[in-house]
Parts: sequence; structure tokens; C-alpha cells
Amino acid sequence: MGNQQFHREKGVYGNSLMYFHTPSTAALEQLFYYNYCGLFYCNSLYCIRRADNEFYEPYLFIFVKEGCMYLDYKGRRYEAHKNECLLFDCRLAHCYYAKGDTLFQFIHFGGNISDYYVQRICQNDQYAFTPSNPQDLSAALSRLLVYTGEPVPQEHMISAAIHQLLALCLAGSATHSSLNGQRVIKAVRYMTDHLAEPISLEDIAGQTGLNPSYFSRLFRRYTDTSPYDYLTNLRISHGKMLLITTSESVTSISEACGFGDPVQFTKIFKKKSGFTPLQFRRSHTSA
Repeated sequence: MGNQQFHREKGVYGNSLMYFHTPSTAALEQLFYYNYCGLFYCNSLYCIRRADNEFYEPYLFIFVKEGCMYLDYKGRRYEAHKNECLLFDCRLAHCYYAKGDTLFQFIHFGGNISDYYVQRICQNDQYAFTPSNPQDLSAALSRLLVYTGEPVPQEHMISAAIHQLLALCLAGSATHSSLNGQRVIKAVRYMTDHLAEPISLEDIAGQTGLNPSYFSRLFRRYTDTSPYDYLTNLRISHGKMLLITTSESVTSISEACGFGDPVQFTKIFKKKSGFTPLQFRRSHTSA
């Protein structure tokens, strides 16, 4: 269960809050979980320094509400000011500390696909970043404090809240800058508007003004897949809709989805959905 503590560490003011939690076996194996989280009011005396493998909680996320926090990590110094974040692996040597009076929210977390999210959010050693959605991040952390402060913390709600927090971080990280985000959206719109046509990578990249190689890397960072696979998924999704909402033949639908060969359409459709087009149609229509 959660355990609220009023922190007395050096440099931390007495009205700070921290909640400890020992995750259940199920949470450790299946969910996102937290070990402790809180809200700290501190000054320049606050400093945490740890060596490699000295601390065994996986990750620490810090959101600065007021003031400034520094992080010495992997041979570099990072800083986060108001409405900025720090995210790093606590199992590696690190030191984080406040500059002057500082107010920050934090959570030590792990589990589920935490590794994946941290790697994505912190690409290119971006362990300090400015989110595009600071109010949403702060609100997500505040909800976590509510969940963790309950007499019997609801681990599934906590897991969902941590997942939302990480998703918000990814959506607002440097990797997802507004310019690049608009480029990816423009590319997806082009794909959607030209599903029935033969589209090449060069055609799609040309809509963004980027060369195909750079565009492919950018697109994968945003979508976790290649432009080709994303286009294929769009076509298969469109095919599903046509199979259910029309009586058109598989041949006609394959052409409407950009597959000149219905055999190829059927093969890829089954690979993506587990059913042939006709099996899919029968399973989603009334007898």
C-alpha cells in the first residue's frame, strides 16, 4: 500500500510530500509501477549523488514547477527550468540538485515497456527537455499523487496514469518538434488521399521537402514503423471498411486500396489481420 511521508532530507522543506509503494508481484510483472513519488519544495542544499549500481529503482522523472534543477549524467550537465523535465536511469551514476528555491514533482517508476519509452523520449541523449504540454504533464503527475495517496492504491489506475505520463512526454519531446510533426502529418495525409494510386517513397518524401533517407528515419521516430508499412496498414484498414460497408468484389476493393493484384491484396490482408478478405467480410456481416 502507499505510505505518505513528510520529507526531512537536507535542503527539503517540511511541507514536501513523498509516497512510498511496494508493488505487487503482478504489477512488477505486468504493469507500470512506482516505488515512490512526490512533490518537493527545496533549496540549494538539496543534492542527490549516486554511483553506478548504487540505486536500484529504474527511472526517475522530474517536472520542475518553479526554480531550476541540474543533472550530472553520462559525463554531461543538464538543466531544467520551470515547465521543463528530467528523465534518466537511476541505476547509472548521476547527481541531481537544485539551484535556489525550487518546486518539483517526481516519480520513480519502472515495469511494462518503461525501457522503450525512456529510450524513445531521451533519443540523442535528451535527458532534459522542454515539453509542448507542461500543464498536461503536471496534471498527470498530480493525478498520480491522488492515486498513490489512497488507503489502498489502485495499481491498474497507477499503471494507466504512468503510461499516460510517458505518452505525453513522448508527444511533447524534442523528437516530436512541431515542424517535424507537421511534416509527418502532411505525409500521412498524402498517403490517405492517394491510397488507390501507386505511391513511391520518393513521392511521399517529396511532400515534406526532405530526401527519402532522412524522411524515413524521421517518420519511423514518430510512428515506430516505416513509411511503406504505414501506407500498407492504411490500405488494409481502408479495405476492411470497404469489405464491411459495400458489396464490391475483392478485386474491386484491392484496386481501390492500391493493390493492382487481388492475390497480393489477399496475401497481405491475411498477414495483417489473420483472415482472408472474404473471411473478414463474413465474420463482420449478418447472416
